[in-house]
Amino acid sequence: MNLDITYTNYIFLAVAAPFALWSAWSDLKFMKIPNILVLTMTGAFLISGAILLPIDVYLWRLLGGFIVLVIGFTLFSLGGVGGGDAKFAAAMALFIDHAHISVFLFELSLFALLGVILHKIVGKLGFMNPITDNWESWRIEKTSKKKNFPLGLGMSAALIFYQLSVVGLFTTLDAPADMLDASDMLLPPQLDSSTN
Repeated sequence: MNLDITYTNYIFLAVAAPFALWSAWSDLKFMKIPNILVLTMTGAFLISGAILLPIDVYLWRLLGGFIVLVIGFTLFSLGGVGGGDAKFAAAMALFIDHAHISVFLFELSLFALLGVILHKIVGKLGFMNPITDNWESWRIEKTSKKKNFPLGLGMSAALIFYQLSVVGLFTTLDAPADMLDASDMLLPPQLDSSTN
């Protein structure tokens, strides 16, 4: 059974967003993304994807998730990312339409950068100290020479923003070219020379 794509996108938003929020909170508070989160998120996709997606799209998304898991574990073994980040990235990949990979990677890099900046600002200003004083991500920021960052924050924000974009709240993602052709936003409108 395949539902209308609009309903499918709303359902994927409803399924993915709680896991993204859980991941962001857990990574900020404990500097860990728990396995149970990744397993239940993957299970939620396995069920919802089997119901909502055509079988070929479903299988391609599973392959994409596996590829991201292999890349993530390679980066983890090299010390580039945490193990929880690698597993969460693989679970996130299941919810990303392959036609939007380049757009999503741009959003991911943007939100990771914004996450670092906001995390540093909140840590320096200290106005959240009564709430976050015992949160691992800010404790490490203050006490450790090794500066770790809770990447789950940026990853989660990117996933939620992507899902909201797919349902049309921020922009319509009909095709990657729609997002990648920003010339209409960057260049001033051309004046018609015949009207002068």
